[in-house]
Amino acid sequence: MDDALECTFETLTFEEKIRHFYDVAERAMERWNIPAGTAMKLLNFTENATFCLERTGAPKVILRVHRLDYAKLNNIRTELQWLIDLKRETGLSLASPVESQNGLLVETVDTPAMKEERHVVCFEYVDGKVPVDTSDSNEGVGKLIQRIEKIPDKITIPLFKKAAVLYEIFGRTQRKSPLKPVDRKLYRQVGIIAGTLHKQTKQWKYPEFYERMEWNLDGTFGSEWNNFYGVSYRSAKWFSQKEIAILDACVELIKIRLEAYGKGAECYGMIHSDLRLANLLKNGERITALDFDDCGRGWYMYDIAGAVGFIEHRPDLSEVVEEILRGYESVLPVLPRDRQEIWTFIMMRRIGLLQSLIYRIGCVLGGSEATELTPEILAFYAKGTVLLAKNYLRRYNTKFLSEDVKEEAGYRPMHTA
Repeated sequence: MDDALECTFETLTFEEKIRHFYDVAERAMERWNIPAGTAMKLLNFTENATFCLERTGAPKVILRVHRLDYAKLNNIRTELQWLIDLKRETGLSLASPVESQNGLLVETVDTPAMKEERHVVCFEYVDGKVPVDTSDSNEGVGKLIQRIEKIPDKITIPLFKKAAVLYEIFGRTQRKSPLKPVDRKLYRQVGIIAGTLHKQTKQWKYPEFYERMEWNLDGTFGSEWNNFYGVSYRSAKWFSQKEIAILDACVELIKIRLEAYGKGAECYGMIHSDLRLANLLKNGERITALDFDDCGRGWYMYDIAGAVGFIEHRPDLSEVVEEILRGYESVLPVLPRDRQEIWTFIMMRRIGLLQSLIYRIGCVLGGSEATELTPEILAFYAKGTVLLAKNYLRRYNTKFLSEDVKEEAGYRPMHTA
């Protein structure tokens, strides 16, 4: 970055932002005694930028350059302290943070010309591949996106909205789950990881500098700010007014049910919040949990919802969740009231992820290990969220909802076991 250039990060183009992250990473490397010219591979760029550094004659390391408006210094220190304590006190496989030459886990790199200070952390490299659910069909959607990318959005976006409707209709007619024994085992392992995290945090001694986000109602639906960059799902660009009314009704019911569920120590504490398969690495029988960047205090069952993020539309989702809970119950009990609210947490997380995608549209790097976010994908995901919200309203007792809200949402009662 040219020091003579006076600007802010937000004024940069997408390509300039990527170059700026490279520049910060290169200047940070010397703090960990990593020589200039070390091979750098950008693994992921959404808001943070994550690089793999391959050194001659030394182990690979992972360097993470933080976004500006999400995690302050003590926030990051808390994340890393929890990782250290988890690795010491449990049998979980985790990527340990690496101290700099200054004996620090977090280094700060200044860019005076942009009037910014960015925090940088380093982790040991863990070998492995993202575990694959052999029954997941999301890959097919991605291939379809690549084929139609030259067709105008005004044609493809309505088609993908209709595709979401058809997907749900055909999903309801599916009689047998495509889950194979290897997939069931994988999801049970996810449940064991979640249960082990929560068991440790119930006795965890919070550091004096503790500072993390809360995955509570305000953390998802806060109007002034929330953990999804302050973005609201109430977007006229992606939803009709009727669809917004359905989502409003869904959020109202979520709030009612979770206020009744409570935040006692038995159900609320430190969580990972994003235990999707994409944040795991598998090497033989060992599974390593990665990306604690979103960890914080929240409902334990929210981690179950996080584990099925982006696959909530699957017709066999109940079976996926059941396998996760089976693994979880081998570590900690799951109470009837926890099971009763699983879909509440799934909808809460789904709407939060939707807000994240709305924020990130056009700001995800194609070709990195993150999936490129296109308008078609967002349209499919947005319409699918409305369909899930309708099902959620049918699933639960809505006696607390006003009649006008139920009418706007098209609510129809549905008897469930």
